[in-house]
Amino acid sequence: MSGGLRTHKRDTKMRIRAFPMTMDEKYVNSIWTLLRNAIQEIQKKNNSGLSFEELYRNAYTMVLHKHGEKLYTGLREVVTEHLINKVGLITNSVLDTHFFSS
Repeated sequence: MSGGLRTHKRDTKMRIRAFPMTMDEKYVNSIWTLLRNAIQEIQKKNNSGLSFEELYRNAYTMVLHKHGEKLYTGLREVVTEHLINKVGLITNSVLDTHFFSS
């Protein structure tokens, strides 16, 4: 026994709580506009001026801040629009030329 003084060791773990950050809706929309325009440029095979690191970071930021649904539905709309307007026109023109006729 050491002189009767006891030091009680408390649990001194530091707990770091995430600071809830919300993204301004205008900022989310501006990120999505940037991504949508970049996707459309990629679909046109005109991606030389794009920074894929920047695009990835922006998409990741949207998901991180709980805007993944907006990103997903927007991407679906852009791809669907491309398939209908561009690819659909190509397949229709091929079908119109009786490409598959016997």
